[in-house]
Amino acid sequence: MKKKGLCIAAVFFLVSWMIFLMPEALHSAVSSHADPRNLPKGCASCHTGHGVLNTPMLPDDKETFCYRCHGPLSRVETAKGDRILGRDVEVVDIQREFEKPYGHYVENKGVHRYDEILPETDPSAPRHVECGDCHHHHLVSAENRMAGVSGIAVDGSTVPEVSKEYELCFKCHSKSANLPGDQTDKAEVFDISSQSYHPVMAPGRNFDVPSLSFPLTPSSMIKCTDCHNNEDALGPRGPHGSRYEHILARNYYDNDGPEGPSRYALCYGCHRRESILGNESFPYHREHVSVLSVSCRTCHNSHGSLMNSHLIDFDNISIRPSGSGILEFIDFGEKAGQCFLTCHGKDHDPATYPGEPFLPSLESTP
Repeated sequence: MKKKGLCIAAVFFLVSWMIFLMPEALHSAVSSHADPRNLPKGCASCHTGHGVLNTPMLPDDKETFCYRCHGPLSRVETAKGDRILGRDVEVVDIQREFEKPYGHYVENKGVHRYDEILPETDPSAPRHVECGDCHHHHLVSAENRMAGVSGIAVDGSTVPEVSKEYELCFKCHSKSANLPGDQTDKAEVFDISSQSYHPVMAPGRNFDVPSLSFPLTPSSMIKCTDCHNNEDALGPRGPHGSRYEHILARNYYDNDGPEGPSRYALCYGCHRRESILGNESFPYHREHVSVLSVSCRTCHNSHGSLMNSHLIDFDNISIRPSGSGILEFIDFGEKAGQCFLTCHGKDHDPATYPGEPFLPSLESTP
């Protein structure tokens, strides 16, 4: 009977390792969790015989289980002492990132369902996220942290495994029925059918962008994490948490106020400040931003604009229709255009550029 029990245990152990490693054969990168140098006990490093209720045989709540190895140094040292984690493995403290003022908080218990469908179809469902929404526990690797994770294409269809970062983000930030009222469908604004967009899905439509910092060109593309990321450049990468609102990698104020290199550090990370304030792309940039202290967001939507070129989006509480009731931007091309709106104390009905000065403080501006 004892031999039979040992045989069953041995078979169970072998089958567990086969199940654990088989999907890895489909990926070129070696899974970090399948490497015995990282997890000496293999499956048993994470899974126990029974485990906590509503977990896949984990010894801790699934919302905070990953912190055993990806948390404070004290927990990491305990894991190494118990041979759960390899002695020479270097890991980063992700828990600290989730303690920042803004983040993708994973500690909300009792919300995630194993059978849930993303994008969310229930408008009353609470917003939430778990580690497994972005990282496949068995397939994740240093080379590909999104390996084996499903995503959503721009048309809303499911992608079995993401190949582009935005497909992962679209799972929760595109067509979810429970999007907050102040958020828009990011798949819609980044779609190449929009009038203008930051080049996340494809190169932008405007090839005259003199403000771009080297090595960026009008043909360059960017990722969501170029803007949404850890603000600490020396910390772990990824949009886990940030001290800046919207999980931004750099500071950015979307409300009006005095211009400065730190106030719009996010924009100036790609667009040279001296070019913007030098009016190289728009003849009245400096007057708007520096003289009138107007935020970049007052005129531009940083994701994209369905209606206008140059990311221009007048959906802002600071902007009202012009005296004739029109709220519109018309692009004449070649750094020329026309605005119908009321803003910064002046009725543009319309204001045309280049042409006559149309800002109230221009006459006193050196």
